[in-house]
Amino acid sequence: MKAVMDSDCLIKLTKAGLKERVCGKWSISIPLAVRRETVEVAAMLPDAVRIRENIAAERIAVVSGSTGAGKGEDSVLRLYEAGGYDTVATDDARFIRRLRGLGVPYAVPAVIVVRLMLEGALSGEEARQSLAALRPHISAEEHASAQLMISGGMEL
Repeated sequence: MKAVMDSDCLIKLTKAGLKERVCGKWSISIPLAVRRETVEVAAMLPDAVRIRENIAAERIAVVSGSTGAGKGEDSVLRLYEAGGYDTVATDDARFIRRLRGLGVPYAVPAVIVVRLMLEGALSGEEARQSLAALRPHISAEEHASAQLMISGGMEL
């Protein structure tokens, strides 16, 4: 899976300790604006340090060029529209509404956990633990839906 990720999703996956698992299975790209938001603006935060390390190790690709400057979500959308990506990874409600209106596929953090389980990157127990780690950072609805999917009570 090739995904363009926004700051919100990247930070939540980092806080929950999932970023390395996602980066190990998916090809993750971020525009320069997301790098600025997650690494430079908050340079001293632990999340920024871990994200910077993943960028340096090339587990997260920073894509420059036609993405332009400005707000991260705008740059994420421009990068997705430039082609070569399967989805946009976000957990920003306003951005999700915009993506829906444009018909752009998106994945929220809890659904990423479910996908990793379905792809064999996480066992069912690891997916439940990962979802529990995400719980403080996601909506109750997102958590409940993913929990149901992990238990086999709902299809993707």
